[in-house]
Amino acid sequence: MGCASSAGPPTIQSAPTDAYNGDITGGAPPGIHITHGYGSEQINSHPDGHLVLSESYDSFQLTFQAVSGDGALFEDPDFPTNESSLVAKRDNCDINWLRPCDISSNPRMLVDGISRDDIIQGILADCWFLAPCAALACHKEHIGRVIPSKQPLSGPDYLGMVYFRFWRFGRWVEVVIDDRLPVKPNGQLLFAKSSDQDEFWPALLEKAYAKLHGGYQGLAGGMAMDAFVDLTSGLSETYDYSNGDTPQDLFGILFRGARTGAFMTCSRKNSKWWDVEADENGIVSGHSYTVTDVQVIQTSNGQYVQLLRIRNPWANDTEWNGDWSDTSELWDYVSDQEKAKLKLRLDTDGEFWMSLNDFLQQFNKVITCTVGPDFDGDGTADVTTRVGSIELLMVHGSWVEGVNAGGCANHKTYGINPQFVFTISQPDDFDPWRDPAMKHGKCSVVIALMQEYRRTRQNIKPIREKIGFTLYKTNTANQRVSQDWLKKNYGGIGNSGLYINHREVQLRCLLEPGHYVVLPTTFDPDKECSFILRIFSEKPIMCKSFASA
Repeated sequence: MGCASSAGPPTIQSAPTDAYNGDITGGAPPGIHITHGYGSEQINSHPDGHLVLSESYDSFQLTFQAVSGDGALFEDPDFPTNESSLVAKRDNCDINWLRPCDISSNPRMLVDGISRDDIIQGILADCWFLAPCAALACHKEHIGRVIPSKQPLSGPDYLGMVYFRFWRFGRWVEVVIDDRLPVKPNGQLLFAKSSDQDEFWPALLEKAYAKLHGGYQGLAGGMAMDAFVDLTSGLSETYDYSNGDTPQDLFGILFRGARTGAFMTCSRKNSKWWDVEADENGIVSGHSYTVTDVQVIQTSNGQYVQLLRIRNPWANDTEWNGDWSDTSELWDYVSDQEKAKLKLRLDTDGEFWMSLNDFLQQFNKVITCTVGPDFDGDGTADVTTRVGSIELLMVHGSWVEGVNAGGCANHKTYGINPQFVFTISQPDDFDPWRDPAMKHGKCSVVIALMQEYRRTRQNIKPIREKIGFTLYKTNTANQRVSQDWLKKNYGGIGNSGLYINHREVQLRCLLEPGHYVVLPTTFDPDKECSFILRIFSEKPIMCKSFASA
């Protein structure tokens, strides 16, 4: 957490309001609800409101048929076929809305399964969403949860509706849309499409996600880490080295992630978010790319080279044109055996290889997502590999003006914020052959604070407060800590970094057994907002909540 020097305690600083230019591509009443594990309780008021189903999809279909009669096709009242659902005001005579059965003679949700090559970005600047979709497409067990099977787009069971699942503010929800899609005067889809003209999952998934954002306009610029979480319920972590400080072992993180199912994207910040032209090297600033593979190869002269395969969701000839690009002569020094290992494909399809050194020069932000934290550093989400899985504690809470919205430590009301005391009773299992010595006797913990993203009105992005939290070590788990205690222990033992208006902020730490206090706050006092606090650990932890002073 940045601090300005001054007499007395330093002043907490916040990051500039993030307009997402680095990634642009183109309340509940006060109270605490604690859940353990990955199944969460049903929340009475969900941020997405009526946009998500409150009943099963089957029940929704039956109700529609009973009300509408035979042969009727669903028309979504929350997604009208007019300019209010589009990116900007335009002459509706130029845009038609057609169903897949009007576009193709054999429309299907999926054709020969799902792959990263299916996705082609349209005119909408939503690569921050499509790049994670391409990463997820390589993992059938995950994409299958988002895209339910057996959804006909024609035939006797066709009702003109489809549905998708997203993880939104603590639970999986189902979103129903009609299948009317905006097309250009020539009949081509306006936004995302598949490389197969009979396949429509990219276009329909994009539309369902747009529904949760007030229309297609709501997808024009965003953060890939948010899309990853919505698509997986996982833990998304960002490695930002735009200041030149490259994360230690970044290649190792990506190499292990590529082998163990992590989802990965990369981008380069761009202050001129409206500029989407490729530079002389073929790279577009402010554009999200998918990292689809990471390899080490040996050339014919015995040199070992670290390579990364990157995919541009435009899926065209806008590709890297330097060393190890599709046209690079360096491939002449690679054996057929090594090329086969890479599954080398030198096409103008938006996918290309580049060396690690060039990757670090061309991109300055990497986002990885796993379905849980990777505590042991093997690149695998431990939630899926450990016996009994890791532990997840999920807490729903809220800041309420005049009650517990105290703001950050700059303010005298800091101590009235919600406090969560958790207890670690035992350290993680320790293997001297696998684990570094610093982990002996300690417990790996990841703390993530997510603010609610309730929408105000259509096509207006939800207001995001600058949020953060501080972690303290305490001697008791049975009471709140006081304002005086917080002053004496200023800064705690860790924090989430600069206060910033991101949807989620995190802290990864190694803790000894004992009692700890997490104090989540907004930067300014009297800012009302609901939140989720997630605490991941290898061993069970106990938590007590104190909603207000």
